[in-house]
Amino acid sequence: MNLHIRIPSGERGRRFVRAAIFPVVTMVIVAAVIYYALSAFFIKDAEDKIRNILLSHRGLHQYIQKVMHPAFYQARAERSVFQDFYAPEILSSSYIVRTMHAFYNEELKKKGLPEIYYKMASANPRNPVNRADEFETVLIRMFNENRDVNEFRKVIKIDGKKYLYYAIPFLETDSRCIRCHGKREDAPQGLQALYPGQGGFNEKTGVFRAIESIRVPIGDDISTAIVLACSLSVGIAAMFMLFFFNRRLKIIVDEKTATLEAELVERKKREDDLEIKNAELERFAYTVSHDLKSPIITIKGFTGALEKDLLRGNYERMAGDLKRVSDAADKMNDLLCGLLEISTVGRVVNTAEAVDMNLLVDDVLAQLAGPLKNGNVTVEVQPDLPMVLCDWQRMAEVVQNLVENAINYMGDQIEPKIQFGMREESGVKIFFVQDNGIGIDEKYHQNIFGLFNKLDGKSSGTGIGLALVKRIIEVHGGRVWVESDGVGKGSRFCFTVA
Repeated sequence: MNLHIRIPSGERGRRFVRAAIFPVVTMVIVAAVIYYALSAFFIKDAEDKIRNILLSHRGLHQYIQKVMHPAFYQARAERSVFQDFYAPEILSSSYIVRTMHAFYNEELKKKGLPEIYYKMASANPRNPVNRADEFETVLIRMFNENRDVNEFRKVIKIDGKKYLYYAIPFLETDSRCIRCHGKREDAPQGLQALYPGQGGFNEKTGVFRAIESIRVPIGDDISTAIVLACSLSVGIAAMFMLFFFNRRLKIIVDEKTATLEAELVERKKREDDLEIKNAELERFAYTVSHDLKSPIITIKGFTGALEKDLLRGNYERMAGDLKRVSDAADKMNDLLCGLLEISTVGRVVNTAEAVDMNLLVDDVLAQLAGPLKNGNVTVEVQPDLPMVLCDWQRMAEVVQNLVENAINYMGDQIEPKIQFGMREESGVKIFFVQDNGIGIDEKYHQNIFGLFNKLDGKSSGTGIGLALVKRIIEVHGGRVWVESDGVGKGSRFCFTVA
């Protein structure tokens, strides 16, 4: 049945447009919220990584100044070291940390990871490489004037790429630092000889003479946030559109039914056929709405949880919340794909041909070799199966779904076994897939072929497989049913082909 949805004119048309705008606006709002939430998360993650690097540098600075320097001066006092000896490779913490970070970047590069920019910036440096630029000079002054501020961060753009820039003040200058950073004439002769100018000298205690800064690229993370935000918002908007489409479809069907009822005498047979189609359509719409509501509720619930986690700073739970949203979206996608598959049966059917069922079953079992092996399932195929006039692709889908159904419902069977065969009754060839699994209570023999109906709600699959089997067999002019002696006694799914 082909349905054409026409947008009405006038006031009804305006109501139609207003209703259609709602999911679009919702998609934009959801995308914005998710984007900013994920961007904040990625930036916070990058900030934590930067802080860890800087704190490790800080620890190395303190080790040099509190352990290496005292040991050196003790050795010099004991005249184990030449009195005027000075080497930045041993005594300069800024030189050592800068060199160590260069080696760190080399290791990152070997692993194919982006290098991390690092600089010890000073307004009065010994080494020109440490000279602060205008912006860094402002930061040094800010940290000295505002002692309550102990860090600075900003997202910046360089050559079109986004980076997170992060800076902290260097260790406060104390009396120990003045040994090398005080008056030039008081510094070791080796230090004076190495640095002939006044750079690095004449510092005062109680101030921050430098800052440590790092910047890391975050462009890929922001792109990921955009992709995730768009994907989730489009999925939610699609659910709104599906709901809206179902409502609109029901209105159209009701209007058509009312018109046909007015022509009851002349079109009685058509009305009977239409009522059957309407009942089928209403069951379909109800089933779709009911089963798609679950992933929508999950997405909505965990999106709210994600927002709360962000507000509370509970970043550890965010990954779990995002996974649940992703799983719900995957489930929704599986359901929609299954619905699309069912909708094409009857419209997209290849030309019937003489099919060797032996070859078809062998081909299907080869494709299912992995699940069969994982489930330790033994399969027996009756030899010399007859030729059948059918669509190979569709009939392969029937066999595949029935075998997969048998695998999924083996239960705790120690020696799982599946049989594919054929019997003949009154001249009719009846194919069957038999298993020794959990069996089916007689009261469910008809229901299991309904859309989304599953004996075990926790089992894998969408509940579309048997409905698809029924639809394909009916298109081929046959019928399908199940035989089982009850729970725990296995099942036999039978089908015929006209």
